[in-house]
Amino acid sequence: MKRLDIRDPRAFDMAVEALQSDAIVVQLPTVFVLLAAPTTRGAAQLDRAKARLQGKNYGTAIGSLARFLAQADPAHLPAEFSTAQQFERMTGSFIRLRFREPGVHTPVMRDGSHQGVLLRGVHRELFKRLEAAFLGGAPDPLWVGRERDSNYAAPLCTSCNISGDPQGSITELGRALDFARDRNVGLMITCPDSAEQLGSYPIFGFEKHRVSVHRDGPYLAYFKQQIPRHLRAWEQARERSLEAA
Repeated sequence: MKRLDIRDPRAFDMAVEALQSDAIVVQLPTVFVLLAAPTTRGAAQLDRAKARLQGKNYGTAIGSLARFLAQADPAHLPAEFSTAQQFERMTGSFIRLRFREPGVHTPVMRDGSHQGVLLRGVHRELFKRLEAAFLGGAPDPLWVGRERDSNYAAPLCTSCNISGDPQGSITELGRALDFARDRNVGLMITCPDSAEQLGSYPIFGFEKHRVSVHRDGPYLAYFKQQIPRHLRAWEQARERSLEAA
């Protein structure tokens, strides 16, 4: 297995090359993840690496936020979150949006919805480079939908662990190295700069009139404050509970 620091001049090119044939491990500020090509073949590679359980879906690592939002149905976006600039405040979280009509299920979509993790800095640059490498690919069943839709090209992204592992997401280098060796992953890209809070990123689901928390994670309280009060599903639920009391 090859191991490179993300700031190594060779890292981006090697990541692009490796993703043409297999998944790779990448250290993000709060957690280690697996990345793969945004294709049916890439999803199968993640399935093998994770020994994937049924009912799981893969997100993506957002390079171009504009391209990510172009896949979303604008009718399901709140006015306060309808542009790339507005979504930048959610950097450091997963964003779940309606990509296709309800009832569409693929390894990357559950009931038509898909989620991507939004980061900044050198990791965002890596994701942009990987996304650019897969632009213009042949139609793939992962992204089935409306005729005007093209494939979404950001790399598939999932936690670096065996599916359902009771130890949860991997945040320590030693465990990540063991996983990569045990699962025959050929490339790991590391980054020594870690966040104070570790773990899988929180997930926020955006609908026309509400934003819901689908998974807790690092800096959750901060991200909750980025959501206008009238869109906070958790506060809407509390108000209904008080009214019913």
